[in-house]
Amino acid sequence: MNTKKKLFLVFIPLFLVLMIGFGAAATVKAVEFDDDGIIEEGEVIDDDLFISHDRVVINGVVNGDVFAGGSVVQVNGTINGSLVIGAQTAQLTGVVTGSVYAGSGTLTLESDAEVGRNLYFGGFNLTMADGSYVNRDLLVAGYQVLLSGEVARDVQVAAVALEITGVVGNDVIAEVGGTEFDQRQLPFERPPGVDTILPSGIRVSEDANIGGSLTYKSSENQSSAIAIAPPGGISFEYEPRTSPEVDPEEVSRVGSRALATTWMVKRVRTFLTILLLGGLVVWQLPGLLKKASKRAEQEALPSLGWGLVSILAVYFGALLATLLIIAGAIFFGVVTLGELAKVILVIGFSSLGLFMAGFGLLVSYGSKILVSYLVGTLLLNWLAPKYKGGPFWPLVIGLLLYTFLRAIPLGFGLLVGIVTTLIGIGAMWLVVRDSKIFRKSDSEATPAE
Repeated sequence: MNTKKKLFLVFIPLFLVLMIGFGAAATVKAVEFDDDGIIEEGEVIDDDLFISHDRVVINGVVNGDVFAGGSVVQVNGTINGSLVIGAQTAQLTGVVTGSVYAGSGTLTLESDAEVGRNLYFGGFNLTMADGSYVNRDLLVAGYQVLLSGEVARDVQVAAVALEITGVVGNDVIAEVGGTEFDQRQLPFERPPGVDTILPSGIRVSEDANIGGSLTYKSSENQSSAIAIAPPGGISFEYEPRTSPEVDPEEVSRVGSRALATTWMVKRVRTFLTILLLGGLVVWQLPGLLKKASKRAEQEALPSLGWGLVSILAVYFGALLATLLIIAGAIFFGVVTLGELAKVILVIGFSSLGLFMAGFGLLVSYGSKILVSYLVGTLLLNWLAPKYKGGPFWPLVIGLLLYTFLRAIPLGFGLLVGIVTTLIGIGAMWLVVRDSKIFRKSDSEATPAE
């Protein structure tokens, strides 16, 4: 296909989108931008809202998504959509029918607050008062979490201090600090809106209710601070990284057997995960796997270089695509095409997320499957030629060797992982580059003599 035809096919849909969009401009309400920071009680906004001020107060109703930024953000009304907060202090006393995404020093859900979907929080302090409600999941990364309200499904927390006195419908998964953490080590003073700084560690009161299991990681076993027995049980995993300063005597107390068991479980988990995914590839795509592994064998160094280039290109391209999607949404929002801006955001980020998830699987697992299959094939050809015809055994042998080498400390295992990833991704790229699709497009682009 020549350049003129390509440009023609690109600009026709773009022209149609612009014509349809501008033609409908009179019937589409613009995205709302509010700079005074106040949505009065009784005021109704039927579109997405961008609101910013030193103090933001929403007392009315917003039928759309809300993006709020300021030193203080307070939501007392109703948001029929999702809420995105960037603030020093945030307070929710009203209803958000969608999800809440909050990055703030502190976020407080008062007794009448309700979140219709998920709550995501990153900051110093999250407080859910008794009576507050999250209809789905709660995900938190911060210093301390006080959970006195109710979460209908799962709670996942990474914090120094976690205190649960409320209700969790399903499971609690937490990573918390040890009780030996000294609050005086904090490099900052107490943030505004935080009355007390909790002692580090996990505490579950006898009034709490957890419908599933409780799993927590910490530098010490804190079962004495857990006053209930969830039906799914309590699971503790020793994790020295949750302690700012690991005491050598504490490590000795846990014992080398526990550390060895944890190490072995992680290695076996990695091996089985890659083996299961590799088995699917061997079953469904044996020809493609053999072709890519052969390419890695024949051009190992070029594959290494192309792997690095491919990864950098994809992640840089994802950043550029993100900027273009945001720019496109802002453009159509400014020209009063609020609904079209929302479509661009949803379709653009959904497509980009799907692509990056697929590429992430190739980087994390696909490259290891390919190189392990190649190494296993070479070993079988050398040591046991009569077994070389089987498609599954090369993968098993190669993965065993990779898992062992990857576990070697002092940076060697990390180097093995990086080299394996780059060679695998590079070989995949070389196979795709030389595929019929690329050769066909190149031949069409070359004018006939």
